[in-house]
Amino acid sequence: MSDPIAALDTASAASAEANARGNRVAVMLLVPLVVLFAIIIAVFYVFFSALQVDGPSMLPTLQDQDRVLLTHGYPTAARGDVVALRTTIQGQPDDIIKRVIALPGDSVEIRADVAYVNGVREPDHGQRIDSGYAVDAPAQIVPAGTLYVLGDNRRVSEDSRFIGPIEQSGVMGRAVAVFSPVTRIQMVR
Repeated sequence: MSDPIAALDTASAASAEANARGNRVAVMLLVPLVVLFAIIIAVFYVFFSALQVDGPSMLPTLQDQDRVLLTHGYPTAARGDVVALRTTIQGQPDDIIKRVIALPGDSVEIRADVAYVNGVREPDHGQRIDSGYAVDAPAQIVPAGTLYVLGDNRRVSEDSRFIGPIEQSGVMGRAVAVFSPVTRIQMVR
């Protein structure tokens, strides 16, 4: 006859060995995943920041309350880029998000809310233009160190048509993607 206590000891030893093996496998999987997650988070904090859109001035590209991923270390603006800027509006500091229409040295003119840069009509970015409320602005040269920016929803946007060109030093970053709400996840174009 077999000894029941010895059988229990053998079963307990086998169970303990299986648990130890399972723990080693879990640690072997979990540690690299935690390290990878920490690296991803660090990369995002170094290269990106987030901004919440406030208002409808960038419709249809960006909606009110969208959370946008911004690049850090954005060296040079290009026409058509959507950028976040730190500026002063009506004497108050404000962070805004607008589309770059013209660069330093460019001639920009607004006719019925459509920008003409160096005599050429701006590309279509899905701008909302309401001819009943359209604004005209005479041709001007964008000063050195500034950008001429407009919102895509021209009727409600407070932008360079009203506050003038924005200092390039106020650029916080280029908008690259909407990451929240989940139903709006998309690249910004």
